[in-house]
Amino acid sequence: MDSSKAYKKAEFNKRFKSMMQELGKWKPAYQDLSTYINPTRGSFSSEPNRGKMIDHKVLLDGHATHDSRILASGMSSGMTNPARPWFRMTLEDKVIAKLPTVRAWLDEVRDLMLEVCAHSNIYDVFYSIYEELGIFGTGCAIILEDYDTVIRGLNFTAGEYALGADEKGRVNAFCREFKITVGQCVDKFKEENCSAAVQAAYKNNQVDSWVTIRHLIEPNTQRNAAMADFENMPIRSAYWEASDGTDKFLAVRGFMEFPIIAPRWDQITTDMINGYGPGWHALGNVKQLQKTTLDKLLAQEKLHNPPMQGDASLDDNAYVDLLPGGMTRTSSQTPNAGIRPAYQINVDIASFIEAIDTLKKSIDKDFFVDVFLMMINFDKTNMTATEVAQREQENIMMMGPLLNRVNSEMLDPYLERQYAVMERNGLLPEPPEEIAEMPIKIEYVSILAQAQKAIGVQSINRVREFVDGLVEIKPDITDVIDWDEATREVSEMEGIPAKLVVERDVVNRIREQREQARKMQEAAEMANSGADTAQKLASAKTEEPSALSNLMEAAKG
Repeated sequence: MDSSKAYKKAEFNKRFKSMMQELGKWKPAYQDLSTYINPTRGSFSSEPNRGKMIDHKVLLDGHATHDSRILASGMSSGMTNPARPWFRMTLEDKVIAKLPTVRAWLDEVRDLMLEVCAHSNIYDVFYSIYEELGIFGTGCAIILEDYDTVIRGLNFTAGEYALGADEKGRVNAFCREFKITVGQCVDKFKEENCSAAVQAAYKNNQVDSWVTIRHLIEPNTQRNAAMADFENMPIRSAYWEASDGTDKFLAVRGFMEFPIIAPRWDQITTDMINGYGPGWHALGNVKQLQKTTLDKLLAQEKLHNPPMQGDASLDDNAYVDLLPGGMTRTSSQTPNAGIRPAYQINVDIASFIEAIDTLKKSIDKDFFVDVFLMMINFDKTNMTATEVAQREQENIMMMGPLLNRVNSEMLDPYLERQYAVMERNGLLPEPPEEIAEMPIKIEYVSILAQAQKAIGVQSINRVREFVDGLVEIKPDITDVIDWDEATREVSEMEGIPAKLVVERDVVNRIREQREQARKMQEAAEMANSGADTAQKLASAKTEEPSALSNLMEAAKG
């Protein structure tokens, strides 16, 4: 549904141009990153459907391209693996969250949301965001409602969009300029909403002509919060033709939630809207790798096909053949005639190979290749998250801020939007009465999230080993640690499902029953032991002095 409000296009163009001006400061760097790391990423041309050739005179070695894909695949496997649950639903109130009916409802909601993810294109969208994050430091996509798949994502690449942020640095605005054909414009926005020029082109069957469209998504500052209609949604989405000088919009629509997810790898200053990523740090080594590879190729070429020089006695009619096995004819009167290498080449190819390997290792480190290869091979190697943390503790600790940022700027807003869309469309079960109006909390249990928490597991294990070493000296030293709570903490860090961890009250009842059973067993054993002793005494020969006769005599006295 489109809006009927009277909007001034000049206000929208002003915001649009301001955001695009900020993007212009980043474009030169984005173009450099695209050229040297992955030329298929990034959009810097106004031409639609353009085929972009990879300049292999510049990109001689694709190692960084491969690394960026390992990073994207590793983040997909380590953070949002479609083959395993990567988040769970819970509440701030842990006691209520563990009630059987509540826990069952939370798990059912989680399973339904994962099923929607699996049947949509969202995992492809995540992969694209991860690759953009690794190269440019910022990823971006829009999450739309879809009749067939509930939700659907659309990716954007660096250079084609600009972002805006609120006073807290959170992305809250998005704009882009793109081209569609006249036919697509009429199909998408209806003929009556198009400009006179587009309508004329459509009537003249010029449906394949291109139209430049501007799109701006921002908070709806003109909404009436008391109204629940389409025009008064919290987020406004406006489309208009760039070349149309009237105040006519193609559409002004709205969203209940901000539909853009735009995580940043790292931000240096608080006023920075876009982010930096591994590609920025690796770019110097990537350029050096291309130069070193070019030098190596030139050295090999000169070694195998050196520049030649010919004797002055060779005239234009002399027969010269530089191909392998070729023959050059010379005269016996001029023994030094002919051709020979202009200079002797003595190339140490091994030194080039060593330099290239060193550069590749540095690039691998910038892209965290070792960690992400572990994520990709996690299921194949049967490693635990704790083992991953043990091997890559330093790198995982360095990635901690990134994981938190991806959670808060990408996964949190995505899951909140997906949950809201499913709830509005009646796709979620009714919540139990115990949690009515309670906010739902998301906890991440992906491989990387568990590996990050597993660093704490190692600390607990070190304390346990320390305590074990003191037990012989001071047996009651184990009382210092609350081992029940430590076990629960480790279970939480390792991502064990909450329903597998027995509640404290149940544990206490089990222990009380066990203690009562033990005492009853001891009492029964004592009773059995007393009866057996009496039986033996009773069967003893009392006419002869014995222990029993002595007792009887003592009793009489």
